[in-house]
Amino acid sequence: MRKKRVFIVKIPPMAKENMEKFLERLSKALAGDPVLIKMKGDQLRVEVYGGEVLAKRTQLGIRKVLDEFTTPRAPKKGYTRLGRRAIFREAGVAIPLDVLELVLSHLGYDARVEDDELVTRAPVDVVFTFAQEIARVLGELATLEATRTAKKFFMAVGAVTGANVLEMIDWGFETETIEEDDEGKLYVTVDWREAVKRVLNRQRIGGFGFGAGEAEEDL
Repeated sequence: MRKKRVFIVKIPPMAKENMEKFLERLSKALAGDPVLIKMKGDQLRVEVYGGEVLAKRTQLGIRKVLDEFTTPRAPKKGYTRLGRRAIFREAGVAIPLDVLELVLSHLGYDARVEDDELVTRAPVDVVFTFAQEIARVLGELATLEATRTAKKFFMAVGAVTGANVLEMIDWGFETETIEEDDEGKLYVTVDWREAVKRVLNRQRIGGFGFGAGEAEEDL
């Protein structure tokens, strides 16, 4: 079930000195997600509408920005290389690395595939978490009649949003990025990466509905 999660963020002193930059960084870190940011006194109320994966990604994004405004900025860490076997082992099944690359890029991490390896600045636990999410969606696609690129679209969107396949089919039809051929097979109407971008952008501006329920926590 989709529900509203609320994160209460205390604004750090460094951020108060440059609120415009702080809010700009926070908005950028959460871009593409269905979130609403409200300010009250020295606190921010960040509302996110979706499942556990979306809530976790929002939490990671908030903490990443808070770190920038609470401690001196350290030099960027080096890249991590993860072989496909290690990723597949954690996911429990072989998944398309280009889908994982796109998901991590959407989360704001540098990522690329080189010689059957994923090269990224994302923490290893984040990589494995979203590899497992891609695997979850892949399992739901087992009986779906869809092209290879359409399935990549569903895996990427599903991993980012936590949505199920039926929801994503509706989103695809609504954004005209998914269509069905005469034999009932689903296909993407544009490059699958562009289709993912359109759907996630539509979510960012609140274009899709979510269910009831609310939870609140402090960060």
